[in-house]
Amino acid sequence: MSAAVPSAPEATSAHSVRELRRAVRRRWGFRLSVLLGWAAFVGVWYVVSLYLLTPQQLPQPHVVATEAGELLSQRDFGRNFQASILRVVAGFLLALLASVGLGLLIAYNRWWRRFLVNTLLFLVSVPTVSFAILSLLVLGVSPMGPILNAMIVTTPYITMNLAQGLTGVDRRLIVMSEAFGRTRAQMITGILVPASLLSVLGGTRLAFAVAWRVGLLTEVFASADGIGLQIRRSFESYDIRGMLAWALLFIVIMLLIENLVFRQLERLLSRWRSPDGGAAP
Repeated sequence: MSAAVPSAPEATSAHSVRELRRAVRRRWGFRLSVLLGWAAFVGVWYVVSLYLLTPQQLPQPHVVATEAGELLSQRDFGRNFQASILRVVAGFLLALLASVGLGLLIAYNRWWRRFLVNTLLFLVSVPTVSFAILSLLVLGVSPMGPILNAMIVTTPYITMNLAQGLTGVDRRLIVMSEAFGRTRAQMITGILVPASLLSVLGGTRLAFAVAWRVGLLTEVFASADGIGLQIRRSFESYDIRGMLAWALLFIVIMLLIENLVFRQLERLLSRWRSPDGGAAP
């Protein structure tokens, strides 16, 4: 007597279970690879500190971690962190506002596209340290230096991604919307915004990281407070442990912002743009 052939629903269910297990294994495999990568980095750090350099030249990881913990307990850390994050966010928001207008010009005007693309490429090619030194010469020791530099350096990243997202929209959707009498506001909220959101978010994530870097670099040269100033003071006193501790705290803050803010936004926007996520037609 021949074995019973599984029905279509049973086969589909078994296939779904296998795919789910594979997805779980891939997810945990990725997390394990990340942990192994960090462990390898710390291991190499220990080897270099113990056998290639002296502890004064490169303190061991646990020494730097202890120093970072002590910095967290100090009152100056909150003040310096607040000063740095406010400047970065201010410059980032100004860049975001400027990028909206510039991205629209690049996407829908040929003359402005040629002019602005070359200008933005020039800004990207200029070394960031040049903006930091220039702000010191023009503005002196001022909180406006990190803000303006963060805005100038991050604007090209957001603008180009926004323009790319807008130009990638299927023109047939716009023609169809016009044929059905959709208003301009409905086409913007129903077609242009959903189609360009993920591109803009990708540029925004990169731009925020660049804004952090530029802001701290400017604080090293032209600021009276902030994390960058503390790194410079540690360098001037040849306090390698303190300098690495401030750099470690900077990296931790960046990772927290990336995982708690931008990754969550990406998930929400992806769910919103999906067919069953409530995206506008």
